[in-house]
Amino acid sequence: MKKITSIILAIIMAVSALAVGAVSASAADTALEAGSLIFFDNTNTQWNEDEIYFYSWSYGYFGDFVPMKKVDFPVENPDLVSTDNLFYVVVPIKVPVGKSYFLFTNSKDWSGKQTKDMPVEAGKNTYTPMVYSSGNVSSVSLSNTTYPKIKEVAITPYSKDFLAPLTVVVYAFNLDEDEKATYSVDYQIESIPDITDVEFTGVDSIRLENTATVTVTAGDITETCTFTKVASAIINVTALYNSGLPYTGDIYVYTFGGDRVGTEFNKMYPVEGEAGQYIYTINGSAQVIFTTTDNWNTAKKFTICDENVMPLSNQEPLVSAGETVNYVLTVADPK
Repeated sequence: MKKITSIILAIIMAVSALAVGAVSASAADTALEAGSLIFFDNTNTQWNEDEIYFYSWSYGYFGDFVPMKKVDFPVENPDLVSTDNLFYVVVPIKVPVGKSYFLFTNSKDWSGKQTKDMPVEAGKNTYTPMVYSSGNVSSVSLSNTTYPKIKEVAITPYSKDFLAPLTVVVYAFNLDEDEKATYSVDYQIESIPDITDVEFTGVDSIRLENTATVTVTAGDITETCTFTKVASAIINVTALYNSGLPYTGDIYVYTFGGDRVGTEFNKMYPVEGEAGQYIYTINGSAQVIFTTTDNWNTAKKFTICDENVMPLSNQEPLVSAGETVNYVLTVADPK
């Protein structure tokens, strides 16, 4: 930063340009207002700048990996050694105090590093992870960063696969007086006409039934997401007790991640006349866990194995849209 020699000028600039904090205390139960920013401090983690993701499953997002942007505007945070490694993401809707609905990660397939679920506190918008020597994230400290009022846009969900018609919500914040944002929808099917430069203020929604790219623009700020219509996935399982006898009870497949909007238990269908054989169709893609009941307080997890009854290294595999998978499941014999 250039040094400002005039103390008076420095004070004026600090008040006018940086006093617009992202965190509002206007309501006792609100920690983050819609259109505010959440910051990630990459100083200690030193993750690749192109692979820092805000993974969120609520308050506007639905199990989305949202890429974070490098801060390129003036900010202040007296609790940080440096603000040169800050990244940010837009909060699309207001968030109450005390919620934990997101984490930070450096991969979209969970193969990298990640934080634990992060809390939301009033007056705090910045997260600084500490790291062990191995590179694993330990604790995360919270602080507050002030920043100027800046124009921002957001799209939720963020670049998802979908099977059933999907509602996409677009946002624009801090527009100039009488200014409108625009959105365009570029369909990947020639027979469907594109939608171009639809004006809106604040928030608007788009119903998609086919693969399309959505672009939102406000001034020189642009965000683009692609939504891909996909086929169902089919899961076939052979369920066995550890003794080798066919399993005879209920099986539930717990689906999350992938293109899920939320999480849920889904009852698998037994194959008529085939002991221990079950099938389930996923609308799209999801990570899966197999259980004996639809309640985590009573459920026992099945071990997911290959055709040779060897446990898979990943016990929460991703089943992709259009894919047919075959698993062998094992569980302890009833007492």
